[in-house]
Amino acid sequence: MSESKVKLSRSLSTKDLVVYGIIFMIPVAPIAFYGSFLAPAHGMVALAYLIGMIAMLFTGFSYASMAKEFPYAGSVYTYVQKGTNPLLGFLSGWGITLDYILIPVITYLISASFGQSLLPGTPFWVWIIGIAVINTVINLLGIKVVSKFSWLLFGLQAIVLIAFLIGTIIALSKGTIGFNVSSLYNANHFDLKGVVQATGIVIVSYLGFDAISTLSEEANNPRKSVGKAIVLSIILIGSLFVIVTIFAGFVAPNYSKLDPDTAFLGILEKVGGNWLVHLAELTLVLSFGLAGGQEGQTAISRILYAMGRDGVLPKPLAYLHPRYNTPWISIILVGIISAVLSLSISLTTVSNLISFGALFGFLSLNVAVIWHFYVKNPDKKGSTVVKYLVSPLIGFSVSLWIFLSLASEAKVTGLIWLVIGFVIVVYKTNIFKKPVPQFDFSES
Repeated sequence: MSESKVKLSRSLSTKDLVVYGIIFMIPVAPIAFYGSFLAPAHGMVALAYLIGMIAMLFTGFSYASMAKEFPYAGSVYTYVQKGTNPLLGFLSGWGITLDYILIPVITYLISASFGQSLLPGTPFWVWIIGIAVINTVINLLGIKVVSKFSWLLFGLQAIVLIAFLIGTIIALSKGTIGFNVSSLYNANHFDLKGVVQATGIVIVSYLGFDAISTLSEEANNPRKSVGKAIVLSIILIGSLFVIVTIFAGFVAPNYSKLDPDTAFLGILEKVGGNWLVHLAELTLVLSFGLAGGQEGQTAISRILYAMGRDGVLPKPLAYLHPRYNTPWISIILVGIISAVLSLSISLTTVSNLISFGALFGFLSLNVAVIWHFYVKNPDKKGSTVVKYLVSPLIGFSVSLWIFLSLASEAKVTGLIWLVIGFVIVVYKTNIFKKPVPQFDFSES
């Protein structure tokens, strides 16, 4: 079978897409990140998650509109390209690619750190290489295999969270802990700037909804299922994050007494004992290393596939395996890059760099929705105004608010990355003497 005849395999239902997105956002993420959010949010971690959910929900509505209009792989890259122009589309896709490159790295580093606590004698590099190889092989085998792993790891994470919630409810009933709203709002320590700063990092936990849109060409009914899955995944995972961190506030209302490195593990020990702590550590290793890393690799390989198909990046990135229908060169490339970066930079450095690309992509996408569905639409009836002007404006405004609060290191690195992307476009177009390459979907 020739390369041109091979296509991505359509096999994913709405439920598969929702679970894919939720697993990408990692339901047990608060267990790993809770301590790092405590200081900037002054203990109001649930509030940071709530703001993040609201911000992403309006942007999610914009994604849903674009997914229905343009049911193709590429996510922000495709949506902004078709909704505005190819140059902004490429820069938006290029920007969010930075985050997708870093997501497997941050998941590998977190997984390896928890893995070493479980098996102290295992070298750090063994964890990194092992995770990278497993994820690459699974991704090469196809989206069906990735989906099956997603369901399995979803069940494991559910067990840990249900055990924590039940343990907390039992402790509340016994009176050993009490109800409070310290994780949601604490008047004595409230600092809006700190909460917004924490929200900027929390946004990473919601990036999985964007990853759903990268699978449009592998969904059974993308015009309906992709948008629905995006909105559902944001609501479900956001509600879960808020509930889990509110319960954490019940157990440990005085956040200043918690060790940032082991904050949530200490909370789990208090309500469930050592067995729950060890189960949580194992779940974190598998969830970050295999679930988050695996699906991050899936998502970025589809974006690279779309860019390679357009010709704005090297064509081989769009080559599909004739048997497994997967962009095998993109998958292997991402696996190598993820492993190398994971062995080269620290978790702190990656954490400071993350979110720029995603937020830049969200800003561009909301603009694209306004331009494509409102400005170019002569019918300005009430529902059009609300859906295609007011809603994306809210999504744009909240994303801009969080974007401006990012660490300066993230902004500088992100701008350098965008400049590199611009240089690529200048080269590919011979200083704009030729049009920016884009795929003609009418021929697909």
